[in-house]
Amino acid sequence: MQIKKKHQAGAAKNFITRTQAVKKLQVSLADFRRLCIFKGIYPREPRSKKKANKGSTAPTTFYYAKDIQYLMHEPVLNKFREHKIFARKLSRALGRGEVTDAKRLDDNKPQYQLDHIIKERYPTFLDALRDIDDALSMLFLFATMPATDKISQRVTEEADKICNQWMAFVAREGCLKKVFVSIKGVYYEAVVRGQEVRWLVPFKFPQNVPTDVDFRIMCTFLEFYTTLLQFILYRLYTESGLVYPPKIDSSKIKGVGGITAYILESKQNALKSILASTEAVSSNTSAKDQQKALESIQSLEMDKIAAADSQVQELDTFTAIPSTETNISDVLEQPKLRANDVSTVFSKFTFFIGREVPLDILEFLIIAFGGKAICESAIDELIDNEDTEAANDAAAAAKRVSLEGVTHQICDRPSIPNKVPGRTYIQPQWIFDCINKGKLLPVAEYGPGETLPPHLSPWGDAHGYDPEAAQAVADVDAESDEEEIVDVDVHAEEQVLDEEDLEHQKELERETAGVYEKPTTASSESKKRKAPITKAAAKIPTTKAEKEAKEEKELKMIMMTNKQKKLYKKMQYGINKVEARDDELKKKRRKIEQTKAKLQKNMSN
Repeated sequence: MQIKKKHQAGAAKNFITRTQAVKKLQVSLADFRRLCIFKGIYPREPRSKKKANKGSTAPTTFYYAKDIQYLMHEPVLNKFREHKIFARKLSRALGRGEVTDAKRLDDNKPQYQLDHIIKERYPTFLDALRDIDDALSMLFLFATMPATDKISQRVTEEADKICNQWMAFVAREGCLKKVFVSIKGVYYEAVVRGQEVRWLVPFKFPQNVPTDVDFRIMCTFLEFYTTLLQFILYRLYTESGLVYPPKIDSSKIKGVGGITAYILESKQNALKSILASTEAVSSNTSAKDQQKALESIQSLEMDKIAAADSQVQELDTFTAIPSTETNISDVLEQPKLRANDVSTVFSKFTFFIGREVPLDILEFLIIAFGGKAICESAIDELIDNEDTEAANDAAAAAKRVSLEGVTHQICDRPSIPNKVPGRTYIQPQWIFDCINKGKLLPVAEYGPGETLPPHLSPWGDAHGYDPEAAQAVADVDAESDEEEIVDVDVHAEEQVLDEEDLEHQKELERETAGVYEKPTTASSESKKRKAPITKAAAKIPTTKAEKEAKEEKELKMIMMTNKQKKLYKKMQYGINKVEARDDELKKKRRKIEQTKAKLQKNMSN
């Protein structure tokens, strides 16, 4: 019988340390980290670190041995090795002063692609859509970062361009569903192809670049996320019949910018523009050659459009089976082209956005829900860009921008001195609350200088506390508790009256029999009985069903093992903690409501 050697099977074979993995792949630690980020391989925690580390108890990072074996056949790994050789040759050429050879080496620098990794990690398009929350948040973060020695300007510009392309698509398709303004930034949620996508957009303030953050790792994630989002945007634009990448209006991008600078053009319009340009170029050629060229270009473009349209999945409709005596019909929810039914809530309005209001947030929300936006910053830009003769002429600049159809003006000032008749003046929160509620709210509470209602998260509290629902439930509970107390008091009084009549009858019988007793105990007991029953005493379980339920619960606790009891106690502790927090928040809300009611009463008096 062959003797088995130690550490040749089990955890010692299944796991490998990071030092061993770096030696096996023959790369630097930085390249190993980049490769793991690209491939989605992360450290693992074995059940027994001592067994996995072959008897050693030193703190170590472990990976699956199969994952490291899988990395050995990665094409990007070869590119890392080629880049290492290139860097050595380039430094040698620069050290010798061979500028021509250094330029030739730099022109032929090895470059790698991440396309095959994206296809490996996300086999289907929906898998990629489910995983873009972090990607979008990362890109929007870098889009607001300043260019430093750690972050190049090319990286920030590329991130800003991809973010604007995403926002322009979401606004055009009406995919936006919810919005919430917090201290960190603005949270958006959109439904894209049936998948909920939530991302965070920081405010466009001057950012303080921290020194304790490793931007090399963050830039590696950014590189992967950029490639992923380019894949997703190309697919989304193609399925919607739009040209990708979208055209950019150079005049707008130099000025105010925003998503309106990106022109989302359909493929048919793009085909017409191509044909028009072809006609202008080939005006000097003969009529036959020109006709042949136009027909060939048109057939080629139409084939591309037809191929793209054939890939778009048509929405299937399902007819419900009629109900019978034995089977109940299932009413199926029909698929919709637009993910949000309220995406046209602002379609009849034109908003004039003041210069003190953040333009990028409100412009995106208004366009996403079918409205039109005119910003005061654009008029200011026209005033600054006028000729020297007409410089600083606000009337001339206003004529170039039509303000006749403006229905609402968004302002963030305590008062507006010169109001335009026919306009509704609102604060920005009205836009957010209308979107979250899915309907148009009254504008009386959102006027300039008014105290705004609380801006609550549409996703609720982290512990499941909903202030509005809690207040409604609290009101109902208070009414039911009062009714229960009244009923208990009535029954108690009736019972006390019956007992008093019975006691009086007994006293009369004793008097006729010639027996006399002091009625002190009876009177004291009756006084005790007449004591008011409190709300807490009314809620004490006294029914037979409640007692049986309590006894059954105690029996189940007796039958539990110690492990189950500990787990149950932990669960109950968490539930009680959440309930105590909810009760505390409800009490706090009641106090605020009472204070408001007192203030209103004093003001009315």
